[in-house]
Amino acid sequence: MQQIDIDNFKRLVEDSKSVLILMPENPSLDIVASATSLSLLIESQGKDVTIASPSPMLVEANRLVGVQKVTDLPDNKNLTISFQDYDAGQIEKVSYNIEDGKFMLVVAPKPGMVTPNHDQVIVGYKGVAGDLVIVVGANSKNSLGKFAQNPELFNTNTKVALVGNTPAEGFQNATELINPQSSSVSETVYELAEKVEFQRNSDVATNLFFGVRGGSDNFQKGVTANTFLVASKLLNEGARLEPLPAAQAVQATQSVQKAPAEWTQEPKVFTGNRLP
Repeated sequence: MQQIDIDNFKRLVEDSKSVLILMPENPSLDIVASATSLSLLIESQGKDVTIASPSPMLVEANRLVGVQKVTDLPDNKNLTISFQDYDAGQIEKVSYNIEDGKFMLVVAPKPGMVTPNHDQVIVGYKGVAGDLVIVVGANSKNSLGKFAQNPELFNTNTKVALVGNTPAEGFQNATELINPQSSSVSETVYELAEKVEFQRNSDVATNLFFGVRGGSDNFQKGVTANTFLVASKLLNEGARLEPLPAAQAVQATQSVQKAPAEWTQEPKVFTGNRLP
């Protein structure tokens, strides 16, 4: 990560009132851990944060703090109400009032006209829920699935930051916070949090420790001395140790070969030539 991008990222967060964090399709435990950690870190700066994924979360990610906030609707800033198969020219006026603390939208038709019926009312959302879009762990824009086709998410006015450990393609004028030497996206996020001086707590440390461990295949893949240094710092910052996620535990069990059946049967007796 270049210092110029780190400084720019810090300014982007400071200047934003709301931040949208996006994950690619079928995000790994490492990516989800990184995204939820960034969400917690940026929320601590007093920002409104929305975190979204085009795919459902894996069961193994349920232990991460903040994963329950993940949505598949990144463009949910504004609630919209529209009428299908109804002539808007029949509407006299639209107003609202508050009754007993409840919001009420009033649609009044012109004299002699009918109001829309229940089947014609369509409730939806529109508007990107963030001044800044942070893409976590994506190797290309297309890897974002249905999010990549949303014109409101990526346009000439969108401020985008990329966070990961592999280069990302298809993004224009994005601030790149990518470290190819990291064993995991979580390792990159920890280094970013250190350099930007985000305040961290045990929840962030726990998420990132899970991510580093998962992204490095339990510290067996692509690790460097820095990977173990980051893991040590996370433990010092209060990371809570828990068993491996279920999927990895099953793989570990399956990797142990069973002994041949004859090994578990009664002992064999071998005889040889007797001495004269």
